[in-house]
Order: sequence, then C-alpha cells, then structure tokens
Amino acid sequence: MGEEKQKKWLKILGIIILGFIMIFFAFYVAVTIALHQMLDPVYNSKQIDKIIKQQEKNFERFEEELSEHPFLPKTRPMLVNLVKENNEYKIIVDLKPLEGNENGVNVKIKDNVISINGELDKTTHRGEEILNFSQSYYLDEKLLTDKITKEKIKDKYIITVPFKD
Repeated sequence: MGEEKQKKWLKILGIIILGFIMIFFAFYVAVTIALHQMLDPVYNSKQIDKIIKQQEKNFERFEEELSEHPFLPKTRPMLVNLVKENNEYKIIVDLKPLEGNENGVNVKIKDNVISINGELDKTTHRGEEILNFSQSYYLDEKLLTDKITKEKIKDKYIITVPFKD
C-alpha cells in the first residue's frame, strides 16, 4: 500500500509540474507575441493611425458642440446699418433675430454719437438664450435730434435722424 500511495503522489506531483510548465510556456508565448507587436513598426503605425483618427473624431465633435453653444460669439450678418441720404441718416435695424420686436431696441444720441443697443431674452428647448448687440456711429453733421422719427416696416426698424450741412 505504501508503494501505491507513493506512485499516486508522484503522478499528482508530475501533473502539477506539467501544469506549471504549461502555464510558463503559455505566459512566455503571450509575452513574446506582445513584445513582438510592440516592437513591430507596422503594428505601431497602425496604432498611431487609429489614435489619430479617434482624435480627429473627437475634434469634429468638439467643433459641432462649439457651433451649437449659445454663449459663444458667432459670425452673423450686421443687425444695424447706417445709410446717409440727402439731409438725413437712416439707421436700419434688422428685427429678425429680435423676433420682430422693436421694443428691445434703444437709441441714444450724445455729442454727435448715435448708439443703438438691443437685447432679447428667450427660453428655448436648450435653455435660455440671450441676444444683445450694440453699435455706435460718430457723425460730423449737426444732428436735429428733436426731429428723429422711428418706424417699423416688416422686419426692419428704421430710425431717421435729420441733420444740417
């Protein structure tokens, strides 16, 4: 019985040693493959290309988010234009961005400087959006401030300021 027990333990010990050898071989093969890939220039260039493509996608997504952000400045057409006709200036304010409301437009005249300010607060599905603008003009002529007229024609708010030559 002692010899059988000894053979049984030798078999178990052989299986354990064989298991360790197989584990070591599998680890050795895995490390060798990983090192080979890390040192292979083709593999590295593919990985770099993959990283660059991912960064380009991230940048494009970031640009899209920036273009949709309501608080960042955006390039828009002029809201206020100044036109000189005969003996008067016409200040034309585009009311489309202000949703056609001329009440949000303020005109101030001081020392031959005309300042036009406007603001619109509105709530949308994205949250609160605020549009404000300010435009000032210095004019050389003697302005007749008591004869200023204001009128709304469709989406235009026209402020007429007469002057003397």
